[in-house]
Amino acid sequence: MTPPAVSADLWTARRRRTDELGERWPFAGEVLTLYRALLEVQERAFGSVRTDPPNASDVAKYTARRVLPEVAAVSTVRGPERLVYSVTERARDTAADEEIVRRWLAGEELEPIDRYLARAAAGPVLEALGAFAREACAGPRDDRHCPNCGGLPQLSWFGPSSEDLVTAHRYLECGRCGASWAYPRMTCAACGEHDTALLAIFGEKGTGQAEIDGRFVRGAAGPREATVAEHRPRFPHIRVDGCWTCSRYLLSIDVGRDAQAVPAVDELAAIPLDLYAKERGMTKIMPNLMGY
Repeated sequence: MTPPAVSADLWTARRRRTDELGERWPFAGEVLTLYRALLEVQERAFGSVRTDPPNASDVAKYTARRVLPEVAAVSTVRGPERLVYSVTERARDTAADEEIVRRWLAGEELEPIDRYLARAAAGPVLEALGAFAREACAGPRDDRHCPNCGGLPQLSWFGPSSEDLVTAHRYLECGRCGASWAYPRMTCAACGEHDTALLAIFGEKGTGQAEIDGRFVRGAAGPREATVAEHRPRFPHIRVDGCWTCSRYLLSIDVGRDAQAVPAVDELAAIPLDLYAKERGMTKIMPNLMGY
């Protein structure tokens, strides 16, 4: 099988944005340093699969043998101390590598370290396979799961609108294969709730989200007494989309407000917004690669 064409600028854009946010947001430096190193491993894996893709039945074995060891190796060099310890301990049981990747593809629960390794290794393989990834993965195919692989959404993003008076379309992005699909704006991506009184939107002071969305937005960062003029938002294009019905949330990235944004990278680095949502008793629909 031959995967569909994918933009050659994909990995360049991710590296550029990772470097840019690493300089802009020092609090995310540790996360972005590791992610930047992982991108090199993932790009090589992506290119190999594009050149010579494995059969669907061999994806777990292929990933475990050809990608996961490199992910583990770079994680022990660039990862934070806690991750280095966990990866080092986990490396003593390499016989289970194929099994944890198989379980990730099947949508089963994994220990955090196993989930990290399987996800970081399988992500570029599934992304390179494109539509063929569905043959290797299990999971529901409905509006709240990826129509390609059945995975859960990692984030939502809004594309730029070509007309001033036209509302930008909303998309969910899969945390397993990276595919995106259209989804209604004011609807919970976890349970489908669409009563606006039960949907919680949080953004930083000074973002203007209240005016844009017609919603009351609470500050996600900065001192309580700061005024909009005094507090320049760090995340003017990112907000928390939560739901009081199911107490789940995800981050939404508005590419129309920051044309340089790369949703998967920006979401990974917006740690204060994740912490803000969790402090309010919400659970992320799907933790990102680094566990936030």
